[in-house]
Amino acid sequence: MNRRKFLTFAGALGFAAALDRQSLTAQEQNDAPVPLRRTPPDRQFSYARLLKQAKSLSQTPHNAPQLSLPSELANLDRESYESIQYRNDATIWRDEVLNFRLKLLHTGFQYRTPVEIEIVENGTGVPVAYSPSLFDFNAPLKRPAANSRSGFSGLSADTLIHNTDDYSAFLAFQGATFFRALASGQVFGLSARALSINTAQSRGEEFPFFRKIWVEKPQAGERVLTIYALMDSPGITGAYRFRAAPGESTVIDVDCTLFPRKRLPHVGIAPISSMYFYGAADPTGETGYRPNVHSSDGLQIWNAAGEWIWRPITNPEQLQYSVFVDRTPRGFGLLQRKRSFGAYEDLDARFDIQPTLWVEPVGNWREGAVDLIEVPSQSEIFNNIIVFWRPRYPLERNNSYSFSYRLHWAEDIPLRANKAGVGQTLIGRETNGENATFIIDFDSSHSCSSCNLNAYDAELRASSGEIISRKVQYNPATGGQRVMFGYRPGEQRETDLICQLKYDGQVVSETWVYRWSG
Repeated sequence: MNRRKFLTFAGALGFAAALDRQSLTAQEQNDAPVPLRRTPPDRQFSYARLLKQAKSLSQTPHNAPQLSLPSELANLDRESYESIQYRNDATIWRDEVLNFRLKLLHTGFQYRTPVEIEIVENGTGVPVAYSPSLFDFNAPLKRPAANSRSGFSGLSADTLIHNTDDYSAFLAFQGATFFRALASGQVFGLSARALSINTAQSRGEEFPFFRKIWVEKPQAGERVLTIYALMDSPGITGAYRFRAAPGESTVIDVDCTLFPRKRLPHVGIAPISSMYFYGAADPTGETGYRPNVHSSDGLQIWNAAGEWIWRPITNPEQLQYSVFVDRTPRGFGLLQRKRSFGAYEDLDARFDIQPTLWVEPVGNWREGAVDLIEVPSQSEIFNNIIVFWRPRYPLERNNSYSFSYRLHWAEDIPLRANKAGVGQTLIGRETNGENATFIIDFDSSHSCSSCNLNAYDAELRASSGEIISRKVQYNPATGGQRVMFGYRPGEQRETDLICQLKYDGQVVSETWVYRWSG
């Protein structure tokens, strides 16, 4: 089973449930209907109630939900898990004239934390009751007993995202606090999640999870889907609100309030996870027919000082941790800049139409840093690139912390600096096996139609080692400038290389930053 089929599976997996004002139920042909789950009087729901619930939960000992899988589903491999298909005829809101429809995802394989799901209508939450009759269990699997309580692992939301008459998934929540989205004409790629704790730290990573998800039923004609979630983990609880607006750029507004159970010194806000296996900026000796294999090719930062930073990402030999200190950044994200099919030649993954994800902070995030973690990977099935905002100071027990931000899932970021951007980075080693040659192609954002080409120069810096040559040339194929330089490594194993394109002594490009590991 190839990676693309697996990744799209999580976003398009089926489920179903029929909804009325009092209850959610599923009915299979020739099967008895699942018993209705009635709404008790105290099922009123609001974001204010969710905030109180999250705070109250933080003051009690952590108690993880228990997964109850029948023996036939207990040890599924990926292919077996994929054989569990949704009942399309029971999709939530399928028979209503709404812009959104919902499907539910089954537990199993790596998704072993069940999540409760409720539909909110007129301020009242209606639980979705699990039943095996909501799913088709295709060979070699057999349908579990009717009284099975395996539960749901998440949900996906469908809409007319691709400008056709067919509803298809544009948003999926599944596994811990991970979720993914796409824009019109795209396929699923990189992921976001609600929170990261101790990522790449010696004390070991803690993975919060969504204990419960509420989906607010939209009004007829409404184009924004609102989802709420109660997050939990041994160290923290949280209340989340997601307002998703699909389109040419799918935008998700996120509001969250966090309630630590204990002191947390290393927390990641608005984390992004992506995959980088190999590419031109990371020569690994791969000889396959695909020139590049990655869901993202660089980290973009627009810092508080107004500087645009471009950091090509790599698949390193050892774990790399990069820190970009800032105070309330204007934006950051993982981008997929190469957009031609020929850059990838992959009909299954379609890396050329996977989303860029840009985080736009709202309000004052204070001091902290954008952290980039690059994990060595021997396979493209793993997300080995992680980016998040890390507050400078620990989150303290018995306090609350609120953050708001906007996520843009699109072909490109929602705004572009009036500076030349990096189109590609190429790296080669010289015949001596030590020195390296770098080529950086800047695009034509800084137009040269009336420029003096001789006035271009490159400012180059290396934290160790030596820049041994440099050359700036006009590239007629792109209309931009190409910077070529040689680098001789020093004694330090890791070196930060920096390049800025200048015209008449003024910086006219974003800042290119590269981590060299000798």
